[in-house]
Amino acid sequence: MAAFDPAFLAGPARRTVLTAGLAAGGLLASGLLAAAGPAAAAPAAAQTAPATGYAEAGLPRSQALHGGAWLETADGYAGVPGHGRDTTTGGAGGRIVFASTPDQLRGFAGSFEALVVIIDGVLVFPAYEKIRVAANKSFLGKGDGAAVVNAGFKLISVSNVIFRNFTVRDSYIPGDFVGKRPDNDRDGIQMDTCTHVWVDHMHFTRLGDGLVDIRKDCDNITLSWNVVADHNKALGEGWTQNVVTRVTLHHNWIRNTHQRNASLDNTAASHVYNNYLENISSYGMLGRNAALLLVEGNYFRDVRNPLHHQGSSGGLVARDNIFEKCSGNTGESRGAVFDPPYAYQQMPAAAVPAMVRAFAGPIGGTVPASRDVITVALDGTGDYASIRAAVGAIPSNNPGPVTILLQPGIYHEPSVIWADRRHITLAGATGQAADVVLTNSEGIILLVAADGSTIRDLTVTSDTPQDGHVLKVTGSNVTLSNVAVVNGTSG
Repeated sequence: MAAFDPAFLAGPARRTVLTAGLAAGGLLASGLLAAAGPAAAAPAAAQTAPATGYAEAGLPRSQALHGGAWLETADGYAGVPGHGRDTTTGGAGGRIVFASTPDQLRGFAGSFEALVVIIDGVLVFPAYEKIRVAANKSFLGKGDGAAVVNAGFKLISVSNVIFRNFTVRDSYIPGDFVGKRPDNDRDGIQMDTCTHVWVDHMHFTRLGDGLVDIRKDCDNITLSWNVVADHNKALGEGWTQNVVTRVTLHHNWIRNTHQRNASLDNTAASHVYNNYLENISSYGMLGRNAALLLVEGNYFRDVRNPLHHQGSSGGLVARDNIFEKCSGNTGESRGAVFDPPYAYQQMPAAAVPAMVRAFAGPIGGTVPASRDVITVALDGTGDYASIRAAVGAIPSNNPGPVTILLQPGIYHEPSVIWADRRHITLAGATGQAADVVLTNSEGIILLVAADGSTIRDLTVTSDTPQDGHVLKVTGSNVTLSNVAVVNGTSG
């Protein structure tokens, strides 16, 4: 690891801190970011280099953080030679094409030629589809707001693929938060036996099964500067007995998720550094079986079981991490791991939340706009189809009260009103507690951690009777009105 250079945190920013939902004065005063200036011109050599599509897509050109947030070449394990390839280049050097419809995206993705595919606008698929991707492709969102809706990407035994600067969202099947329906394999990206894949500055939210699944002996993978949010299963690696996968996770913002943040099974090398995890209700990072994990300089806030390794073999080295308001396992080191075969600059963990909030995700940011009322309905008529998605639509430290209005139905998911979402009202829409049921298989069904919350006109229960709390309140000045508690207790 290269020594930390304070200049790494200075320089003109492509996206302002205000867009990222931060107070500019506070970030500047912290010394983590120099005052923004005009975008620096790209070097002449970069302007005449083989076509990457970055200019056509309007991506920053090694500007933010002196290039640290918007690199022009893959870093981490995606940038390491292996499997007959020096690094990950995607479709660079091939044709640059624009996809503004689902049919165009599908056709370009499956083409056998090298392509830079620029996603132009919001592409909505009428029925869920997992798009098959051939080798040597770059998928780049154009500017601010590019998105793929109700679809994902499937990579099977391919190499050299890049995803950058767009959102993959909203393929969630209402009522199936646990992801057990046979038609719910609705990943954002699925990789099986793939090599050299770089996923950078993406946003994955409100999908079906896993947001990103890295499976079956993949190798040379980097996930960097992504936002992973408002979902059950976030990032999973495994589905193999072979210990071959090498993956780098750095500067990702994982928020308001439940499990697999990430789940790392039988990885030969998982290098996890400078990520920001917050508001996680089941477990954070988990090493399984023979996995080797190097976890350094990460910031965990309000995460249950933030870091753990289970299994009789494998190893975990955890250092320089910060755990704020966390509970459970916090990463006891065990065994020896590996030395990353690449240079990297690790920033202090205390700097990670501000930097990741400012620069992770696509251009334009992913922090939701404030609103007074959010509706949730299982039939698709509401703003969202799950309570977790509705909570995720409320910005952290929201400036005013918000009502989440639940239409009649059975919401089968563990729900949390996080401590940084104060003065939230969670209410059944009809006023009849029996019409809106919150349930799950076991444990706490509804946790109310925010001060000034109101819960009214709904039922909290468990699928089967249990001795413990199904409704737990840890915030102060919480009001319960017309709330029925069944198959468990409240407190």
